[in-house]
Amino acid sequence: MTDDKPRYSTGQAAAFIGCAPSTLKISRVTGTLLGSKAPPYRKLGRKVVYDRDALQAWLEQFGTRTNTAA
Repeated sequence: MTDDKPRYSTGQAAAFIGCAPSTLKISRVTGTLLGSKAPPYRKLGRKVVYDRDALQAWLEQFGTRTNTAA
């Protein structure tokens, strides 16, 4: 059985959501990222990976805006 869900390293996940890898690393300790609950991650031995779907869901909480007035 294969798992086709993409998993990202810390650097790839940071690029996907638009923050620095160090900011994402800190969020694993603090539990918050950019003022919101940090996205979930997995530990595979010593390696940390993020599921793309979880990162996308985390991003969607912010919604989109058409201007800076709101």
